[in-house]
Amino acid sequence: MTVDYVGTKGTHLSILKNLNQQFFNPDGTPTHIIPYPPLGPIEYRDNMGNSVYHGLEATLEKRFSRGLMFRAAYTYSHSIDMVRDNLFGGTSASIVGYSYNVKGTNRGNSEFDFRHWLAISYVYQIPEIPALASSSAGAGAKALRQVLRDWRIAGFTTARTGRPFTIIAGANAGTLGDRGNLPGGSGAYADCLGNGALSSSERGVNRWFDTADYARPIDPVRLGTCGRNTLYGPDLVQFDFNLTRSFNYFGEGRRLDLRWDMLNAFNNTHFGLPNSDVTSGQFGQITSLSGDPRVMQFALKFYF
Repeated sequence: MTVDYVGTKGTHLSILKNLNQQFFNPDGTPTHIIPYPPLGPIEYRDNMGNSVYHGLEATLEKRFSRGLMFRAAYTYSHSIDMVRDNLFGGTSASIVGYSYNVKGTNRGNSEFDFRHWLAISYVYQIPEIPALASSSAGAGAKALRQVLRDWRIAGFTTARTGRPFTIIAGANAGTLGDRGNLPGGSGAYADCLGNGALSSSERGVNRWFDTADYARPIDPVRLGTCGRNTLYGPDLVQFDFNLTRSFNYFGEGRRLDLRWDMLNAFNNTHFGLPNSDVTSGQFGQITSLSGDPRVMQFALKFYF
């Protein structure tokens, strides 16, 4: 068993921002004043980003003996940064929403901030039945031995908490952008009136968080008070199994494996993130999946 602390600090990370974004008043209302009026949005890469990660990692491993090996790894971690990578398919903007206050408006939980993660893998070589392997066994027992020998079971189990997402006011993006906006970036966060927490008995696909805790910033349209990636989506649990039979009848160094794989063996439903746009009619509802249902496959593999 091993227990480790892992900490990383990133500095001078690249972020994308709009160099020609309009200015905002102290109360968050747009001024409609753009630094370079004749030009449209200017995508600018700035090395002002930073990140921090803290993780506790515990691993328990049993090496192969008596037909069994397994490995269990658990991670409790927290990652904070300013913006998601431009090529990563996250939920927050890849371009900072407000170019003039990046740290104040965009610093928050990372897109990949899975707070708890457990992974278990194992292999078990099914032992022979001694009575079938004895020299006094009859023909039927010997035939049954050939059917039951050389089987092994393997599996991989994953359990993790949900990924973070941001509450936005999508209908405000046009006004806040004011032709100085870039695709993938907007300062259109919603207003946070509470933390959105619901008990497990109240939470479901039709209402994942308390939608009454959020509002559209209007009268006039302005920057919202919500932060980046403040809520978390559904957890995920998946069990994958494999059953393999080896046929060692083809000479030294050669064998044939028959495999039966079951991915998401118990057919657990993996829900996607809820709708996080406070101006949408489906706000707070989960309407998509983030994983596949049960999949089974058979394969023959010859080693030589």
